[in-house]
Amino acid sequence: MANVYTGGSASVFYDYEPTFNTAVATIHPFGLNQKVTSLSVQTNRLNFNKLGQVETTAFAFGQQQGSLGIGFVFDDNASHNIFESIYGEDTSNAHVYPATNAQGEAMTTMTGRSITTAISVQMGTMYRKRLLTGCVVNSIGLSTSIGQPVNGTIDMSFGKELSSTLDSGANATITQQTAGTQAGNPYTFAHGHFKVHDGSQLTEIGEIQDCDINWATNSELLYGIGSHYATSSYKKALDITGKFKASFKDSIMATHVLDQAKDTGNQVMLGNNETEEVGIELEFVSGAHSLKIELKGVAIGDYSVTGIEPVEPIFEDIAWKAKSAQITATQP
Repeated sequence: MANVYTGGSASVFYDYEPTFNTAVATIHPFGLNQKVTSLSVQTNRLNFNKLGQVETTAFAFGQQQGSLGIGFVFDDNASHNIFESIYGEDTSNAHVYPATNAQGEAMTTMTGRSITTAISVQMGTMYRKRLLTGCVVNSIGLSTSIGQPVNGTIDMSFGKELSSTLDSGANATITQQTAGTQAGNPYTFAHGHFKVHDGSQLTEIGEIQDCDINWATNSELLYGIGSHYATSSYKKALDITGKFKASFKDSIMATHVLDQAKDTGNQVMLGNNETEEVGIELEFVSGAHSLKIELKGVAIGDYSVTGIEPVEPIFEDIAWKAKSAQITATQP
């Protein structure tokens, strides 16, 4: 009878490459409850026909390109490291991404890092390992809602998968984490603090129902003559967007949106337009650990209200876009 393998015998780890497509040992988890949500490889097959017959005569193959989706729960020890893929190496080990808050309009280049990802399935005394190099993060998503953990999603493209190997060593890839690289405790909705600028200061909003943030790098793989595999990558504009849902208490947000359309209005962003103050602050705390996300230059794009009906609560749904973000992970 053939064996049936499940996620209980699988693992996924990653680490950053010194140069694009240079494989490295993978020891870092993405977080808790991590899973591979999608994995595909395309070879851009070319079909050739010839006169006198209807069947295909030959095939050729162009560039190899793959896509990888990861899902996980943000934890208080390991998950913050993924932001190096967008903002570059944390050389000072301060766990601040980017290292300076002078981003937004002043940002000229994005110095993200490519990733090697290893996906393995234990098969008795052997394990099947797929090594993906030149992984470039296209987007990172963070979301949470009442009663839920802080969920993360990662969408990547990868430039090279040379082979799928069958290696010896029972549990070799399941237990390769060390104490310094293990995922910690999960961040949850109950750990969160959500603040929005009310025109004079950041004010905590207690009745948040849900919120999400998405970083999109708009990355592209770069190919050259002489190889099926990507040789480099480049990133276009960094888009930081999100939305939140909160109970309706006053008309501050509605007034702000209406003022954006006035000919004489200049309050187009949350906070001070001149200094681009932090418009939204989201922080999760777990003991002495914390993950704080500060969003600057925040402009509301869509504002809607639901629940204006008998015996139902009224909620505001607000979609926004930020010029820049700074992520700070406190690691005692």
